[in-house]
Amino acid sequence: MELGIWLPMYGGWLRSLDQPTGPDIASCLAIAQQSEALGFDFLYASENLLNCIHGPGEAVAEAWSLLTAIAATTSKVGLVGAIKPGFRSPFLVARMVDTLRQIAGRPVAINIVCGWWREEFDLSGVPWLDHTGRYERAESFLRSLHRVYQPPRPAANQVSDGTATSARLHAPVNYGLDADALPQIWISGHSEDALRMSGEWANCLFLNGMTDAALKRHVAAARQSAMRWGREVSVGINAYVIATETRAQAEARYREVITQRNTESIEYFRDVMLNSGSVAWEGLSDEQLVDSNAGFEARLIGSFEDVRNRLRELRGIGVEKVVFQFDDPMRDAGPFMKNVIRPLREEFAAEAADELEHDAAPVGAGRSQPARAY
Repeated sequence: MELGIWLPMYGGWLRSLDQPTGPDIASCLAIAQQSEALGFDFLYASENLLNCIHGPGEAVAEAWSLLTAIAATTSKVGLVGAIKPGFRSPFLVARMVDTLRQIAGRPVAINIVCGWWREEFDLSGVPWLDHTGRYERAESFLRSLHRVYQPPRPAANQVSDGTATSARLHAPVNYGLDADALPQIWISGHSEDALRMSGEWANCLFLNGMTDAALKRHVAAARQSAMRWGREVSVGINAYVIATETRAQAEARYREVITQRNTESIEYFRDVMLNSGSVAWEGLSDEQLVDSNAGFEARLIGSFEDVRNRLRELRGIGVEKVVFQFDDPMRDAGPFMKNVIRPLREEFAAEAADELEHDAAPVGAGRSQPARAY
């Protein structure tokens, strides 16, 4: 599993009365440097121009400006930034990502998010489309982005001014972009449109929290969709973490969050989300809407041992990436890495070594048949 931290672009992640309601840029930069030092795989910055947790009256950090600062002050942690098609052209995004990649000295991934808050579109002068229209716009964006990085080669018999063009003119123009530097693509969404589009374009389908039964269906559907294109796609989820020494401590914190929920904010965003037509927000309770992306549904609440066990379960379901949110990343990420992630990594590494050794063993030396039949 690849494990990352969701940068607190909007202040605290919970629609709770005890949460900070605006971003602290200095803290975001400090969290990024700490995350790299601790050994997290990547950082994720979401793109919303309005504060999608505490309301439109609050400030928000701009994702790509923040990622640029992080790229210049870190050296190895992965960088993932969200993009809303329609807000930026594919060619502009290609330039942004290429510049950021050069600053960072490492690849940068982008997450395609189609958006759900009409006011954000209206303020930005971007046409508001229905759900299907927003995904069609995203698909057109991805097609254009690929053409910028990997333009088609003109036909060999193309002529110019009545004469055959030279081989040099026949070569595709890559606009100074490295074709091999096409960023990894994440796609967010729960709908059939998201699943279909992820099968053709995505390296990762990024989901909000959901029940295990729903998660299993999405993993299976994502893999099947990708197989139609001869591709593979991983599945990532959002998860809110409350991990402590004892289960009782974690459950007490969760009860406190639910008791302190901001009902006015929850009702406001419920109306906004329902009017968007987005499948991901259908039928969520007040408790589920306390977290901005239903992160409690991942069930990473409990003792460190409980959370380790739960991550094993998610891995067994087919989750390959988890993006964590914390009450206070500066306080919580260190103990989480020490007590949850490092023991799991050691365990997973031992499993991989055993599997490699088993696969390498000749028939008759502890293995009577191929280790993989699929």
